[in-house]
Amino acid sequence: MKRLILTALTAAMLAAPVAAPAFAEAPRHQDSDHRNDADRFDASRYNGYYVGRAWRFGPPPADAYHKRGFRVGYKPWRKGDHLGYYGTRYVEVDYRDRHLKAPPRGYHYVRDDKGDIILATVATGLIASIIAGSN
Repeated sequence: MKRLILTALTAAMLAAPVAAPAFAEAPRHQDSDHRNDADRFDASRYNGYYVGRAWRFGPPPADAYHKRGFRVGYKPWRKGDHLGYYGTRYVEVDYRDRHLKAPPRGYHYVRDDKGDIILATVATGLIASIIAGSN
């Protein structure tokens, strides 16, 4: 009986260092190249991403999360941007309801998901002006 208990105790002591890493917490990387799911693209908070210094509108492809210098972010509209570059949620608005001037021929007003009113071309989506915060 003593021999059985001694054998079981010895086996447990030898197996403990092998089993311990399975219960240990995974190492946290301080490096910005390793992201967790909280840093994933969320269209309600972000409208694009950076890889290094290059900005791109829209959700990133899956391999972008592993590139050096990757980070999601929000970049406000600028004159000269295109509405069609990323699938932002925007709707056409009636300028008379917003007390705006009539848009020039070939242009229309749209409201984006942040509440900004944007004057853009109908054909290409090129932004001519932004009226920020006009909810």
